[in-house]
Amino acid sequence: MKSIVALTDYKSKFGSKHFDVPYRSGMDKDKLSKYFYDLEYRLEYKYFNDINLADDIFNGRDVIYTSSEDIGYKYKSYIEDIIYALELSGVTVIPAYKHLKANNNKVFMELMRQYEGLTGNIESQIFGSMKDLLMHLDTIQYPIVFKTSGGASGTGVCLIKSEKELIGKVKEINKREYSMDLRDYGRSLKHKGYIRESLYREKFILQKFIPDLQNDWKVYIFGERLYIFKRPLLKGRGIKASGGGYDNYFYGLEAEAPNGLFDFAQEIYKKLDVPHVSIDIAYDGDEFYLIEFQSLYFGTAGIPYSQGYFTKKEGVWDFITEKLEIEKAYADSIVLYIEKKTIKNRSSVNHSV
Repeated sequence: MKSIVALTDYKSKFGSKHFDVPYRSGMDKDKLSKYFYDLEYRLEYKYFNDINLADDIFNGRDVIYTSSEDIGYKYKSYIEDIIYALELSGVTVIPAYKHLKANNNKVFMELMRQYEGLTGNIESQIFGSMKDLLMHLDTIQYPIVFKTSGGASGTGVCLIKSEKELIGKVKEINKREYSMDLRDYGRSLKHKGYIRESLYREKFILQKFIPDLQNDWKVYIFGERLYIFKRPLLKGRGIKASGGGYDNYFYGLEAEAPNGLFDFAQEIYKKLDVPHVSIDIAYDGDEFYLIEFQSLYFGTAGIPYSQGYFTKKEGVWDFITEKLEIEKAYADSIVLYIEKKTIKNRSSVNHSV
């Protein structure tokens, strides 16, 4: 039987799961192990703090792992160090490190959109400080969507209508470190020509505003299964569809997905080369827009709330009425991804001989 290493945090948590018990405990690891076992894969759970690159525990085995949304993303930074080091040492981590880097890091996600060719019809600009912004103020057209780099459920997202409002928002998201600022001011007095650090250095994104939207769609793709729900723009939430409450959304067949949306989502999924993905999509009646994506550790409410999922058969998207546990959907997507990769690699070797 094949073996996979599954890395958990110090709480022994793996992944995210809506309606998990206890609260915020992630996937049920016993169920996850069972579903992998049914697919002839054995899971070996390890803590991140168990990892020593000098060990040979991987020995050709694939590694799956959790991310984290801890306060300040401090532990997530530790996870990034571990996963990046494993990838550099030749271990196959699923998904690849760049997807972990983009998780709850919308600035890097925007950069991924660019080099993966996913930018398309929705432009964005990223900035690392107020001084960066000031160099490009004359290029910004209002209204524009402002996003902090971190944050979920619509936090940190708002519509900006003027230059004054934009500068105020950049100041608002920064927490000043007055002792460090004072020390830096002292450097400017002591050293002639020294350029002081910007007082506002929280990175952020400006994204094209799409007017007159009434909703967006959240799409999950797990291997050959596509889950969807429609998120209306609720009164009092401005431009934010995310975070409006799962009881206010419409799932599966009730999501009223326009023609072409599933193919649009599937194309993104293929380009990202991942086992599963969460995609936010807008539609203005003429074009689809990729708003955001996450390739791991994303919310999974669309699975238990849905009566089933869509799958493509002979070029047609059919709805399958079947309630699945997240552990089942996750295990199937990982194994399908690994086996497709194995077949592709074997084919490449055979063609090169």
